[in-house]
Amino acid sequence: MMSGTESAEGEVEPGSSLSGTALVVAVTVIAVWLGLLVWLAVDTDASEVIWSRLLVVLGSVEAVAFAAVGALFGATVQRQRVADLQARADAAESRAEANQAAAINGERLAAAVRVTHVPGTDGGAERLSTDARLGGDPVLELANRLFPD
Repeated sequence: MMSGTESAEGEVEPGSSLSGTALVVAVTVIAVWLGLLVWLAVDTDASEVIWSRLLVVLGSVEAVAFAAVGALFGATVQRQRVADLQARADAAESRAEANQAAAINGERLAAAVRVTHVPGTDGGAERLSTDARLGGDPVLELANRLFPD
């Protein structure tokens, strides 16, 4: 069963909050609680027994009203958190795509270095170092070290 805060794919929408029946119930419970508070403030000539009974009813409605206020504020806070997390996920996805493209380009570069620098032949490639102590071509060695076959 899909609630009003989820999309068809099951993802929570950033702009969603309490809606429909839940919102109506929350606002109604809060209004009833406020009405009882006003009534108790105005009706000061009630007997002790009536006051006791009204306070029991007020306590019950108050618990539900606080839950409703928590749901309203919680939905607002959660909506902001979901929007922040969605922005972070989008940024991470962009970085991952850029890193994937860089890795593909690096592998292509390594393959090109291997093709142009065939061991034991000149291959028309120019050595990048004149230091005879290095032995092989440092670019080819680097490509083989970073991207082993």
